Amino acid sequence: MIKEGKFGTHEAVCLVTITITAKIFFTSPGILMNILGTATWYMTLLSAATAAVGFTFIYLLLKRFPGKNIVEAFEASLGRFFGFFFSFLLVLLFMLNASAIVREFIEVLKVYVLPLTPISFLTGIFVAVVTVVSFLGLETIARYAKLSSYILLASFITVLILASQKYEAFRMFPIFGHGLAKTIQHGIARSSFYGEVLIVAAVAGSLQGIEYVKKAGYLSLALSGILVSSALLAFTLTFPYYTGAEITAPMYQLTAMIDYGRFFQRLEPIFLFIWFISSFVSVTAIFYTSASLYCKIFRIQDMRPTIFPLAIILFTIAMMPSDITTVAKGYIHKSREYGWIILYIPPLIALIIAIIRKKEVKQQNA
Repeated sequence: MIKEGKFGTHEAVCLVTITITAKIFFTSPGILMNILGTATWYMTLLSAATAAVGFTFIYLLLKRFPGKNIVEAFEASLGRFFGFFFSFLLVLLFMLNASAIVREFIEVLKVYVLPLTPISFLTGIFVAVVTVVSFLGLETIARYAKLSSYILLASFITVLILASQKYEAFRMFPIFGHGLAKTIQHGIARSSFYGEVLIVAAVAGSLQGIEYVKKAGYLSLALSGILVSSALLAFTLTFPYYTGAEITAPMYQLTAMIDYGRFFQRLEPIFLFIWFISSFVSVTAIFYTSASLYCKIFRIQDMRPTIFPLAIILFTIAMMPSDITTVAKGYIHKSREYGWIILYIPPLIALIIAIIRKKEVKQQNA
């Protein structure tokens, strides 16, 4: 068994919440506003609720196999072949997600902060730091996430409060955006935005039991939904939807507009702090989970030899897109629309098979 350390519910909640909410600082708000208009802020709550339903399948599956993580639960329910297949799909999805976030981060960084620095250099530095921290282990990553979460939350709330001078309530209308049916459709489909909740299932052995997995999962989804909805609402109240759809990083732009006189303006450093730390935690958590799932699939006891090769793959995939449009409107959009198929359908299938074949009885008697 891979030794990943032990940590509590608070660390798990902070880790997953930061991993999910970090994505709000990139291109997603603009893409959503282009699709749904003014309905983005409550659409994401529907996505969080749908993700909670999907997580329920995962929790019920793990509950039937106490002490096992998602890879072991797949194998116990479906057998080695199909368990391997479903678990490997998760590895691919998490690696692609990590690579996309890295490239999205670097592209936005070049647009607003370092326009002349080569993409390959920035990507290499970012991946190198993620690699080094991954060698320190999951427990270190989780405890760092908890330590930084308080500062990140305070900074995030501060930005939203200070930006309130630009809020205009009339920009919320029409309240149904481009149509209620379209909002519901995309709200359900984009539940994969919250798919990183599966991290707690991948590292279930590091928590103190299935009830802690349940608590960490649902709390993470609730907190993430509130924070993401708040950010999207602030964005909606500040920019007309036809303007917001053209902005690369809406939260950065929102922070840049804060102006309370000569000595209190241009607060981008606060945003950059939130952005850098949360993006780093997010990519590290997703990358480590990919490596952990990979080692569990192939029953590799020591993760460290696999981290560097997987980091090279991470760098390579991150360098493949030609520009930010390819990343944002290509992979990011498609993964958010269809990622739920990989995240939630396999656990549902495994749960149904386990119920039919009464697999939990066999596990309890063993």
